[in-house]
Amino acid sequence: MQRACVILAESPAACMELCGITVLERLLRTLERCGHTRVVILSSTPGAIASRSRPGFTIDLLPRPAGRATLEQILAVWPESVRDLLILPGDSVFDDRLLRALEQQNASVALVDSGVGTRLQICGPALLSRSWASAEMGPFDEAIAEAVQKRTIALLDVNDLPSYSATLRRELRPFWFPAPAPQDKKTTERILLNAAQKGTLDLPALVHAPIETFLVASLCQTSITPNQLTVFCNLVAWLATLCFATGALAWGITLALAVGVLDGLDGKQARVKVETSEGGKLEHWFDALFEFSWWFALAYYFRTSGQLPGAFGYLLLLLLAEALDLAAKGSIVFTQKRLIDELSRFDRLVRLLGGRRNIYVWILAAGLLLGAPAKAFIVIAWWEVITALVHVPRAAWVLWKSQREL
Repeated sequence: MQRACVILAESPAACMELCGITVLERLLRTLERCGHTRVVILSSTPGAIASRSRPGFTIDLLPRPAGRATLEQILAVWPESVRDLLILPGDSVFDDRLLRALEQQNASVALVDSGVGTRLQICGPALLSRSWASAEMGPFDEAIAEAVQKRTIALLDVNDLPSYSATLRRELRPFWFPAPAPQDKKTTERILLNAAQKGTLDLPALVHAPIETFLVASLCQTSITPNQLTVFCNLVAWLATLCFATGALAWGITLALAVGVLDGLDGKQARVKVETSEGGKLEHWFDALFEFSWWFALAYYFRTSGQLPGAFGYLLLLLLAEALDLAAKGSIVFTQKRLIDELSRFDRLVRLLGGRRNIYVWILAAGLLLGAPAKAFIVIAWWEVITALVHVPRAAWVLWKSQREL
């Protein structure tokens, strides 16, 4: 079913900047990632509204008379071929899950929230059919408020929507809020920054998370892109590889510790500024490449320096255990649509301390401080073996239990 979108945007609220982009631009980027290719902006202050079309996404900025936006004005720009129209206030921030949920409805519906305060809150967005809108008159917000009160329109309650976010791997209630007052801007930006934090972290990542948030709070105010952060992180990571291969272990570990923080900046910057893309998923492949290069470089150095003659044997053990672990975790993602680390408290504890790059770097750092970096490499290999021996039977049990429940 073909649908379109109209945004009712007015300055100054729609032009307020939050984390480096305006409220309106944030909404446009969210719509683009929800699959929209064309948006109409209706505004009585078009001169103050900055909108920029981009490849594959067209923005039509149309003026309207001053005053409250009316259904008649909306009907005047309603595309003839479109039955249902998504209408959004341009002065509010909306979680993309809310917009996707709205567009999945098959009847005229208004977004409301029963989980805020003591009264049912009208959020602003509505998905309307042409027949419903044609039967009404007057200001859009007044018509929606009356329809909600009299229940002549279906209601989509934010409080009833799933709170689990697969992207963030954690529970996060779908959020929405109007543009804040200037004195509340910093508090609102903290909400957006916190909403970009992934869950189910390992122990080092719990340390990295507040550092990343602190850095992104400044980075999002600049023109630095997530891709540029990815490139910088990879440059530092490959420099660490060179240090490991040449025996400059202190420098290599220092850079590897820095990578633990840098590696989280690009994704968090992308989520905060709504700049996520399919290309961003390639980052995980780049991570795997430099991670493998670290272990190979360390095995090479420990072997050639004579500190660990069987270094490549331990490297093989590490890689085989990682492959087995990856297969177990992949089977859970494929069948359960969640990470194995999210299934129970026990699994979250394994994630906290189990074999991962961040944990290995901490083990290396401890080994260097104790004067036994080669032994730390042995510990890393066996640490991954133990992790795999936990995940494989755990995954097998979950799969067997799922099959029994079918």
